[in-house]
Amino acid sequence: MLAFASLALVLTTTQSSWHVDYGRACAQATKERKDLVIYFRDEAGRLDGVLDDPEVKKILGRFVCLRVPESYKLQDKRLLDYPALDEMMGKPGLVVVSYHDKDLPYYQAAISVHPLASSHYAWVPEYGADQIKVILDLPATATLSQRSMIYAIRVHPERPRSVHSTCHPAFLDHARSHSSRQAETRRQHHADIISAASRLQSQVGEALSGTSEVVAESWGRVVGGENVLEAAFSCVDAWRHSPGHWSAVSRAHRYFGYDIVRSDNDTWFATGIFAD
Repeated sequence: MLAFASLALVLTTTQSSWHVDYGRACAQATKERKDLVIYFRDEAGRLDGVLDDPEVKKILGRFVCLRVPESYKLQDKRLLDYPALDEMMGKPGLVVVSYHDKDLPYYQAAISVHPLASSHYAWVPEYGADQIKVILDLPATATLSQRSMIYAIRVHPERPRSVHSTCHPAFLDHARSHSSRQAETRRQHHADIISAASRLQSQVGEALSGTSEVVAESWGRVVGGENVLEAAFSCVDAWRHSPGHWSAVSRAHRYFGYDIVRSDNDTWFATGIFAD
């Protein structure tokens, strides 16, 4: 894992709100306990206009921002080629790195990756101001895989309501652990929902009802080389084609959690868990 605060270079800037030096941007993010937004800019500057949107710029004020070309190098190696950024697939785009809480297990790790790459799914939107605002509004205490799932659902054109409920840590933990179990066995299956409901109620500390779960697996073995975001789109697309699953994903709930985990055969397994 590339430690995003471990290397320092010389600061130069093109404008007051954007760093152009990686090391100084990381130092500021560490000092101010703000998450870091990295814009890997392609030659066409496809996200320039979107990031200059007044509402987007206002939200970006809560972050430390770094704008570098996709060719930007760190210690003679292209930054996009470091293993910590594998999910970017070497492409330009947007990354969010966690810096706001040193106690998080994914501190200094990427928590959102959005390469400028076409999706297999026609409903997936291009990156406009609305999509960037969604990225910047994702739960700061969720992991990369959890935020990828939540993003995929939030940008679906039918606007499923489950992701506008309360994203509870206990529900995220269930989604993580059950997705991991599915990935380990390479088999899509449901958890013991009665046991899960009892455990979640204990962790939340209040009575819950209507606990339900959705699971899915991606098309990784078929389409090949899915990154975490494309796998999230794949699983959401699978749920959309199942009335029972889509009903649960579409409804508003009291609490929710989503996650997705890759198995050793490159298939991703997703879990959504809800309660009222």
